[in-house]
This record gives sequence, structure tokens and C-alpha cells, in this order.
Amino acid sequence: MPRPPAPAAGEKSTRERILDVALELFTHSGYEAVSLREIAQRLNITKAALYYHFASKDDILLALHLRLHELGRAGFEDLEADLASPDRWPAALDLIVGAMLANRTLFLFHMRNHHAIERLPDHHGQGGSHSDLQERLLRILSNDEVPIERRVRLACALGAIVGGFLLGSEVFAGVGDEDLGVMVRATVGDLMRPAVPHPPS
Repeated sequence: MPRPPAPAAGEKSTRERILDVALELFTHSGYEAVSLREIAQRLNITKAALYYHFASKDDILLALHLRLHELGRAGFEDLEADLASPDRWPAALDLIVGAMLANRTLFLFHMRNHHAIERLPDHHGQGGSHSDLQERLLRILSNDEVPIERRVRLACALGAIVGGFLLGSEVFAGVGDEDLGVMVRATVGDLMRPAVPHPPS
């Protein structure tokens, strides 16, 4: 099959458009209920054109799963220097919340299709990159030069972000981006704010 023409500047490639449509359909209807024909029809392309980019529906599912891994890896690398400096933690956490808000559909897709993702033969091969990110974060949380209270607050704030956007992606799906962002940011702010010492009784 001849190579398709390159997209014009600023336009998404056919591969990315396939993934965007598949993300919408898998999230709304579930992986098992969506056919390759339906994806192709939404894009107004032939199944043959779709097969040029993906050999199977599983390949599309894996590519969407890898989008989430890449989001986490790239985001952490961009913020690693900020997270290594406690004074920059609030700004770094705010950027993380912003990135999560921009990718809510991806998290909802992951939660609604996790059984299908778990069955992918290459799924567990991504464990190495996940472990690397975890180890780098643990090094930041283990930095004895930072008071333990501040490190505990950072760990809890990161947990609140994960809870709000990943664990809560399904139950909070009906909450608007602006409202959810305000609530998660307020929670993170409360967790990062130093405790006011109580006067002795």
C-alpha cells in the first residue's frame, strides 16, 4: 500500500486522528463494543487505510494505553527539577493538575477499559518505565534535607491528585473541568499549607 501524504502543518496525522476517535468511542461505548469499521466510518476512511496504521484493534488499544504512560513520563521529566526544590512544589503541583484536567478523557478511558488493557500481551512490558518513575519520585520523597512534614505533605498532595483524576475519573465524570480543577487545587493547597501550631492547653 502506498504511503499516505504527510499532513499539512498544524494538522494531525491520520494515525493521531484514528487514536482520537478510538479514544472517544472506547470511552463512551467500551472497547469490546466498538469495531474497526465504526472507527473508519467516523473518520470517513476505508478499513484498508486504517490497517495501514494499525494491524488490529488491540494495537489501537495499546497505543492509547501508551499515551497515558507517555503523559506521565514526559510530565514528570518536565517537573522533576521543580519537585526536587520544595519551594517550587506548589507551582509544580498546579501544573500537574492542569495536565490532568487536559487529559480527563484519557483517564476515564483507562478506568472503563482496564480489563481489556490488562489482557494485552505487551501491557506488562511497560512496567519498567513505571518502576523508573516510581523510583525517581521516591528519591525526592526520601530526601533527608527536606523536613519530613513537607515530604509527607507532598506525598499526600500527589495522592489527592491521583485520587481526583484517576481513581475518581468515573464517579466525577459529570463534574465540569473548571469545578473539578477548583476543588482539587483547593485540596492540594490545604495539604501543602503548613499546619498552624495549637497553643498549649
